[in-house]
Amino acid sequence: MMAEFDVQSDEIDLTPYENRDITYSFNADELVFLGIPVYGGRVPIAAESRIKLLKGSNTPIVLVATYGSIHYSNTLQELQQIVNPNGFITIAAAAVVAEHNFVNKIASGRPNMQDLSAISTFTKQAYTKVLQSDGFENIAIKTKMTVPLRGKYIVVPHGDKKCANCGLCVRQCPVQAIDDPRKKASQVCIRCLRCIKYCPKKARTYTKLLQAGAKLLLLSFVNHGKKMQSEFFLHDTLLKM
Repeated sequence: MMAEFDVQSDEIDLTPYENRDITYSFNADELVFLGIPVYGGRVPIAAESRIKLLKGSNTPIVLVATYGSIHYSNTLQELQQIVNPNGFITIAAAAVVAEHNFVNKIASGRPNMQDLSAISTFTKQAYTKVLQSDGFENIAIKTKMTVPLRGKYIVVPHGDKKCANCGLCVRQCPVQAIDDPRKKASQVCIRCLRCIKYCPKKARTYTKLLQAGAKLLLLSFVNHGKKMQSEFFLHDTLLKM
C-alpha cells in the first residue's frame, strides 16, 4: 500500500496463533494502517484481543475493514473504540468490499479495479493529511446501523475423506480450533474458513445443508439491497470516490 511513497514500511500479521500475545509499540511519528475482516457486522473476537496489545503514543492510525458486500455495520466505530484508548488517533477509515468468505458468488472479483483505484486515492489523501498536519484529532465515523449481537457460530468446518493429514489446517488456524485435521473443529472456531482456503487437498468443508442455508440467507440480503461500494472517511464525512 505504501510502496509508491518514499517511506520505510513494515507489515505485521496478527493472524498466526503464535503471535496472539505479542505487544507492538508505535511512536507519534509513525503512521499505522490497521486492517481487519468484518464478521457478522463486528470486529472478530480473536482480532479484538490481539489489537488491544497494540500500543500507540499519539500515533495516527487508519482503520480498514473488509466486508463481503452485506454491510460492515458499525465495525469501524467499534474498532476505533478499541484503538483510541491505547494511544492511537484515528485520522481516516475505510470499509472495502471483498469477496464473501462463505458464498464466493457474493462480491466475486472484489475488490475490483474501481475499488483499487479508490483505495489508492484514499491512501494518498491519508498520507498527505499526515504530512500537512501539525496535530491530529479523532474523526467521527458515522453510521445508521446498530451494533449486532455476536451470534453463536453454527458453521464449523471438518475434514473429509480427501484429507491427507498434512496438518496445514492446524498450523493455519488463528485460534487453534483444530486438533485432528480429519475431524470437526472445536467450538472455539471463529468460522474464518482459513482452513478451507489453505487446504491443498480441498478436504475441509462444512455440511451441505449449512452451505445451502448460508447461501440462501446471504444471497437474499444481496438480492434485495443495493450494490455495495467501498466507503472512505478522511474527516467527519463520508468521501465519494
